[in-house]
Formats: sequence, structure tokens, C-alpha cells
Amino acid sequence: MIANITKGKKAVGALIYDFGPGRRDEHINPRIVAGNVTGTPLQVARAIDHTARWRPGITAPIWRCSLSLPDEDGILPDAQWSAIAAQFITQMGFDGAPWVAVRHGDDHIHLTVSRVDWSGQLLTDRWDYRRAREAADRLEEEHGLVRAADRFRTEGPQVRNNELEASNRRRGPDSPVPPEREELRRLVREVRDASRGLGRAAFESGLADAGVQFRANEASTGRMNGYSFTVDGLVDGQGEQIWFTASKVARDLRWAQLKTVIGDGPAAGPDAAATAEFVARATDMLRQGRIERGTAQPGDHPALSSDPATRILAQWKAKVAGQEVPADPLPRPESIPAWTDKRRRPHGALATDKIPGEIKKARRQIAAWQGEMESAQANARAWDGMATGAVTGPRVRALHQLQAAVAAAKPHIEAADTARHDRAAADTAADAARKVWREASQLKDLGRLDLRRRGTSRKAEQARAETSGQAIHAYVEQARTAATRAEAAARAARQASGLPDVEDQAVRLQQWPQLLADAQRGDQDEGRARRDTEQARARTLANRVQAVEARVDRLAQEAELRRTMPTEQARAEGRARRDAARTAAASTARRRKAAPRPPGEQPAHLRRQPPPRGGPGRSL
Repeated sequence: MIANITKGKKAVGALIYDFGPGRRDEHINPRIVAGNVTGTPLQVARAIDHTARWRPGITAPIWRCSLSLPDEDGILPDAQWSAIAAQFITQMGFDGAPWVAVRHGDDHIHLTVSRVDWSGQLLTDRWDYRRAREAADRLEEEHGLVRAADRFRTEGPQVRNNELEASNRRRGPDSPVPPEREELRRLVREVRDASRGLGRAAFESGLADAGVQFRANEASTGRMNGYSFTVDGLVDGQGEQIWFTASKVARDLRWAQLKTVIGDGPAAGPDAAATAEFVARATDMLRQGRIERGTAQPGDHPALSSDPATRILAQWKAKVAGQEVPADPLPRPESIPAWTDKRRRPHGALATDKIPGEIKKARRQIAAWQGEMESAQANARAWDGMATGAVTGPRVRALHQLQAAVAAAKPHIEAADTARHDRAAADTAADAARKVWREASQLKDLGRLDLRRRGTSRKAEQARAETSGQAIHAYVEQARTAATRAEAAARAARQASGLPDVEDQAVRLQQWPQLLADAQRGDQDEGRARRDTEQARARTLANRVQAVEARVDRLAQEAELRRTMPTEQARAEGRARRDAARTAAASTARRRKAAPRPPGEQPAHLRRQPPPRGGPGRSL
């Protein structure tokens, strides 16, 4: 499965293309197979663009991706494509935003996603190419599809559609010959294998015999950088020859790898032409003034000169004349620094049998610090992911968990709100009934004339008072029942969510965009602080490792120096070290030995006078 990602400004244009004829008339029966937006294609596109307009500062808020399959996978049903699209969107982290998947062919679908989710939060597209490749690999394994990693060879750039069409135009659509780049790859490899170890001349001769034209890409300094290849008929629309560098033909044909295969060729003997060329070059070196200035000793053979040009010229002249070239003089032995010189031999005072133990101890310390350094670097990379927003931090995870818990308790919260509303309505109705009852109770005690003046009677007021009293009892019972239901629903909400204040959290989550932004900012701040701490720790450990490695090198140099120094000098140094060690031990023992104390005299720490009472030394 290949995931091809593009980005744009409007979803309307993308959906018009998906439901249009296509660039090569390949769009057949376009249809929506998955998504979380319903309606006609134009309605879906407008809904996606509507959320994208919430972030006007984003230049490319529409994320597009086509998922295509090779012919080996066959034609998948719409239901399987729908599952693949939904899983892909979820693994990319875009399931909280409006998206749609359109299928208008047998082997691919097009995904159109808004990078702004339903709450107005911008979804990151950081490393989306790598994330898409990883998601496609997982979907290939889950759905039993052909792995793209197995299909595409890593030997060189592949022949794309445009290059294939151009090759068909040059050679005809029914030509059995592969495209020119693949033909070049095969021919150059055959010539390379045939000229293995024979040098550039044999390789270039083989290319000419195989009909491959080549150009050696050499710098102005003469340094060889590689080849470019072409074949007859490989021209562009203007008739110009097309050249492919070796790395564009195959990666194993680059000069760095090719030169190790073809080699330098057989060594040429010292014939007259080579000798004359070499002598001319050495003479030119002499003319340019690259000769020694008074460093040669009188009577020395020129072949022993310290000047490279003079030495080369004299050696080749001696070979041509059939003379024996004198051997290079042995270097004079360097003087061995004294073991008491700590600048030149910082570990000279250490006993010879102690050096291996010190080296082993230092290497154990290096291994321990390297392990801590690798751990610190791994921690820094992990915290860097949270600092850049690529990894979800604990605050964002806790916020999403809280949202899920509140969502689980949402039916109970709604039931509790409905019950509280019913209780409030019943209380309001009971208050109205109490008002009627009080009014009827006052009127029934008035005289007959007053009641007649008000257009009522004592009997009617008594009936009205009795009716309102019954209504008061009914409304009070309704309010009590509603309060009981509200309490039961609130208790069920707390049990379903596991939160003691789930209703307060539901009210708090109404500010979701701000809460999510604050949580992301907090996670990123913590990630940056932790990353910087781990990086500083890794640098400190690296400096320690470097210092101990330098100590190991000095110890190894000291051990090698003692191994190669004359025996008599080694014995003399050993005796001197032992004498120095005895002297140091005796001096230390004398310092530690205390002078005898006169009889009856107290030790020094007991001779102090106690502080006066009430002073700063008094006890608590």
C-alpha cells in the first residue's frame, strides 16, 4: 500500500476532482465509502471547509492522501476499503476532525481531511509522511496485503509513469525491451562484473562493447567522482541526449562502491615510458623548489634524502641504472621521559603490576557511564517528542481520560438534570397552589356581603381551598419523587465515571479547546525542561567518559613504554618507585603517630573550658 500525501486550501476542489472525470478518464462510479460527514459531495466539502475556516492563519488546512494497492492485491470491496480508511485516519490521529474517503477506481481511494477538528483545535501534521508509512505497514499486515517494502527494490530509483510513457513513445508501446534506465542498469552491472579487478580501462572498454556511452565525471583537481551513462535513442523531446548519473541508475554503481569492484588494474612494470614520465614529474618538483634546505648530510646517498622529490628521483634513477637502492636509516630511539616527570609520564609512579588493574577499573567506569549516557540520550529523545507535540503528554492523556469518564456518565447526568428540572417545576406549582390556598382561606372567613361584592361565596372558597390543598400535597410528592430520582441519577453518574464531582467536571469540560491548549502547553513546557536536563546530563557523562578514556590511553602508553624500555632502566625505575613508596609510607605513619602525653594530662579535645551558663553554648 502506497500513501501519497498532498495539502491544499479547499476541500471543494478536491471533491470536485474526486467526482469528476479525472485527468486520464479513469474515474468510474465515484462514491463515498467512509467518513464522518454526510450529505452530497458538495455539502461534505463545504462542511470540511467550514471547520478549516476556524483557523484562518493556516495556509494549507486540507490534508489529502491517496491509498493505492498493486495489482497483486486484487479488487477490494467497498466495506474493506471503508475499514482501511477508518483505521488509517485513526492511526494518523485525525479521527476527531471531519473527513471523507472517496473511491472512483479499483485500486485506490482518496482521503480528504480537515486539520482543524470539531472543537477548533489544530491537528499536527508533523512527520506525517513517516506516520503514514508506518500506518500503511500496519494495515498491510492486518489485512493481508502485499507489503510495499517487498515490492519496491532499494537498488535504485524506480521508473515512474512519465518516464515509462516517454520510453513507449521512443520505442513503441509493444516493444519488448524494458525502459532505458532498466536496460542501463542491467548492462552496466554485467560490464562491472566482467571487469572485476581489471581497472577503469577494462571497465570503460566493456561499456563501449556493450553499446553504453559513458562520461567520467572528474573534478578540476583530477579527482574521480563517478560516471554518467546513456544509450542510443535516449533523447528528450528536443532531441538532446539524456544522461543518467550512476547513482540514478543503481546505488551500487556509485564510484565509492564501483571502484572497489573494478580495482586499479594490474601494476605496470618500470618500462622506459613510465620511468621517463616519473623522472620528468620528479624533475618538475625539483624545479618548483620543493627540495631540502641544508637537511641532507654530506656524503649521504640522494635516495636517503628527507625531501620527497629528491628521494623519489634518486630511487628511480638507481632502479633504471640497475643499482641497489640503500635502505632507509633506522630512526633514532627517542629518549624515555623520567617517571618523576608528571607532565610527560603522569602515571609513572604507579607500580607496573597495578597498571592493568587501573585500566580494567577505568574501563568498567567508562562502561557504566556510557550506559547512563545512552539512557540519558534515550530519555532526552522521549522528552523531545513530548516537547515538540509529537507524543501525547500526561496532562493531555488525563484530560482525554476525564472526557471519556464524563461521556460514560453523560446519560445519568442528563437524567439528574431532568429530575432537578421536574423538581423545580413541582416546587413552582406547589408555591402557586399555596398562594391560592391562602387567598381562599382568607376569603371564606369574610361576611356574605363582602363575598357577594367579590363575586364569590363561602362554599366556593371552601371548595377552592380544599382543591388547592390537595394540589399542594400532590406537587410536594412530585418534588420529593423528582429529588429522589435526581439523587439516584447523580449517584449512578459518580459510579459510572468514578469521579466524586462528575457534574462539576462536565461543566468544566465545556471549555474544552482552552483546557486542551493549556494541557498541551503544560506538557510541552515539561518536555522541554526534562529534555534539557537529560541533554545536560548526557553531555556531562560524555565529558567524564572522554576524560577517563584519555586516562586509559595514558595508562596504556605507560604500560607500552615500560614493556619496550631497556631492561636495566626498567629495573632501576622499579627500585626507585619502591624506595619512594616506602619513604611515603613512613612519612605518613610518622604523621599519624601522636606524641606521648604527659601523665595526667587530658587530650586536646577535652582541655576546653565549658561555656558560661546562659551563654550561647547552653543546652536546650
